[in-house]
Amino acid sequence: MSPLTQSPQTDTLTTERHPLLLFYDGECSFCNRWVNRVKEADHQHRMRYGTKQGRTFQQLAQTHPELANVESVVLVQRRPDGGEDFLVRAPAIREVIKGLPEFRLFALALQIFPTPLSNLGYRIFSKLRTPLFGQWHHCRVPLEQDKELYVE
Repeated sequence: MSPLTQSPQTDTLTTERHPLLLFYDGECSFCNRWVNRVKEADHQHRMRYGTKQGRTFQQLAQTHPELANVESVVLVQRRPDGGEDFLVRAPAIREVIKGLPEFRLFALALQIFPTPLSNLGYRIFSKLRTPLFGQWHHCRVPLEQDKELYVE
């Protein structure tokens, strides 16, 4: 899986403790519910979360304009050298659910279908998610015990 773009080691968004940072549409009700399920399944707390409407993503989008208008989750993944890769669409989802037993069947389906086909499915679903599941008019506020897992 090749990343959309790479970042050098400076100004990293991830840490060794939290090697993944998932940005999602905070106004999408489906996205919020899905992130809640992922957070509950991530018993190792390897992932942190932020909305695409938040300050951290907006700063990232200024540095990496190719991420600004992508209709997808954006996953920041820490590399062994401390740098970061940015994944979107199916490759991002594959990495997010890797090792989460609750998503085993979905992970298998993503392995079976080639990335271009998975990305097409992702694009189609991203166009339908708001009409099907609705939209929130505000981003969710994390619970007090989860605040360390969220970025602004």
